[in-house]
Amino acid sequence: METIENGLDKFGKLEIFEILDEIHLGDLTLSLLLGTVVLLVVCILMRRVMLKLVDKAFAKSKLDASIKGFLRSSIGVLLWVIIVLIVCAKLGIPMDSLVAIVSVVSLALSLSVQNILTNLFSGITILGTHPFSAGDWVDIGGTAGTVQDVGLFYTIIRVPDGREVHIPNSTVADSKVENFTAHDTRRIDLDICASYADSAAAVKIAVMKAIDRTEGLLLDPEPIIAVKEYGDSAIKYMVLVWAQTPVWFASKCALMENIRSAFEETGVQMTYPHLNVHFDKK
Repeated sequence: METIENGLDKFGKLEIFEILDEIHLGDLTLSLLLGTVVLLVVCILMRRVMLKLVDKAFAKSKLDASIKGFLRSSIGVLLWVIIVLIVCAKLGIPMDSLVAIVSVVSLALSLSVQNILTNLFSGITILGTHPFSAGDWVDIGGTAGTVQDVGLFYTIIRVPDGREVHIPNSTVADSKVENFTAHDTRRIDLDICASYADSAAAVKIAVMKAIDRTEGLLLDPEPIIAVKEYGDSAIKYMVLVWAQTPVWFASKCALMENIRSAFEETGVQMTYPHLNVHFDKK
């Protein structure tokens, strides 16, 4: 009895497939279309599973969030391309023609968005090498300011007068980049002038007084105060002292004010370019 029922079931299934094969939508049979739909659903589910695995892998990595987003999007697009190729193969579309069409379209797109792609890969390079981060004070090709954001296409800098400058990442990658806040400390370099009438020892004592009064300056490494140049009307001294990076600019301004006060207190003359004329009385 079971044998007869199994035979009837098989006969019914075969009859259904034969009926579906006889229904045509153009050159395609209904059974082929249904099989393709099932395959497409399976591929979409597999794509979601793979993206979840990618997300878990990225969660454990130390890559920048922008790079993670870009890579995830790229993987998602690549999976869609693979799904399209699988579906086309199921429908019997010639793969050689499809690959040729995709190649031509890819070439046309790459030529039309060449600058965008250049900025994109430059952005990936910047995010991967980390020459600077958001909040750093940098000088990029003559544009100095605080980095607001580092994206895949543009680096945004806020300059001191409040303007926001968007620099293409390709320009950033090709430019000289100076990062002034990369380290916790930064050196202050000053040139000061004193009269020939004042000794070097007196000048050094006055400058050290100014350094001791200035907040944010460091005594380790030891400050350097030395004669740099003998000018026409004054002796030029160089002052090299380290400061904490967050207060570097404020400390520099305060130090220059304190040096003048210390010179006045100690009697050291701060000179300026001048010419002494002597008359010979004969």
